[in-house]
Amino acid sequence: MRSRSPSGSPVSRLILVGAVHGDPLGYARTQLCLHALQPDLLFVELSPYGKAFRSDNQAALQRTLHSNLSVAAGKHAMPLRRALGHPEIKAIRRQLALPFEYRAAFRYSRASGAGLFLVDDSSFSRRIIASWPEMLSAENLSLLLSLSRESRFAMTSLYDLAARRIRSEGPAVFDLAKAGTAEADPLWKLRERRMADAVRSVLWSRHCRKAVYLGGWRHLATGGNLPSLRELLGIGPSQCHLLDRGLLCSSATTEPL
Repeated sequence: MRSRSPSGSPVSRLILVGAVHGDPLGYARTQLCLHALQPDLLFVELSPYGKAFRSDNQAALQRTLHSNLSVAAGKHAMPLRRALGHPEIKAIRRQLALPFEYRAAFRYSRASGAGLFLVDDSSFSRRIIASWPEMLSAENLSLLLSLSRESRFAMTSLYDLAARRIRSEGPAVFDLAKAGTAEADPLWKLRERRMADAVRSVLWSRHCRKAVYLGGWRHLATGGNLPSLRELLGIGPSQCHLLDRGLLCSSATTEPL
């Protein structure tokens, strides 16, 4: 049974802000969002393991990417500078870096004194990061360079999809298991529950005026075959926003934050 938040509970002071991971404007948008909402408590979808691994291995990861990308670009007779600008390669570079949500939240926290907590599951991050050598291989990079530079979905289209899923509208709501997405994995289910437990524990142990969660929009969606973070916390639509437009997910109109 999915939990519901009692009226007046600390969860009622929580706002979920959903982002598209890899949004090139994400850092600036997150800064604007935080300055508009003025929270005194922040949660970020980043695990302690994920943060430590990126911080400790950033230079080595970038060297591996550049070395293998040079090989891959050579197979396509493509200058390295052009290869670095390919949307698929830029997406990998953003994935290797600390997420924009964390960087913007960290800066806001330092300036405002707001509490900052990492609430993602390290066991989930460990499995994802274990696949990075394959992602960074010359063979995979060569395959990505062969894709059209226009092949990635536009950010506006992805945010539109997110808005429909969060509002549980139309064909965007589907059985995740049949779709073969990551959410169908049992580890995703465990991840959502651990994230919800971490958020709930902090909210009940610390007094706050307003709390904000920053993470991928899928954690705000409803109607899947597995309970999302939003459903586990019992968060209503009026407490959900999308990063690109400050969209209140109970509304069909676009309004700036």
